[in-house]
Amino acid sequence: MASSITASPSSSSSGTVDQPNQGALGVINMAHTHKPFKRQGWSASKKTKNLKQIITAEKAKEWKTSTPTYWNIEALPSMTPQKKYCDITGLEAKYTDPKTRLRYHSTEIYQLIKTQPIGVVQQYLGLRNAAVVLK
Repeated sequence: MASSITASPSSSSSGTVDQPNQGALGVINMAHTHKPFKRQGWSASKKTKNLKQIITAEKAKEWKTSTPTYWNIEALPSMTPQKKYCDITGLEAKYTDPKTRLRYHSTEIYQLIKTQPIGVVQQYLGLRNAAVVLK
């Protein structure tokens, strides 16, 4: 039973293979097969521009007022809630201490918050502009 990728070797009277892209066993070498959709000698241009060049080119062009550019894009505020981060570790905070209002990530951080003096807690709250007078 012959495989679909092998071809029966077509031999001439001298016993050699007729086609140059076939091996001795009749396997077609696709690297040497002519591909009519591929132009010989073509290579993609690999010119890249940095952001400064893109912005300079954008400012130099005449744009319609309705065309969005880096300078006139106006978007509505996001509808997703703002993420809250732990005041101690910076990880995403799942919990908030009801007494100090510090946000924390896990129970180990909560144990640390309970041992902190009020001055340190005030400094943590001040870092995120939420400093309040604690009782």
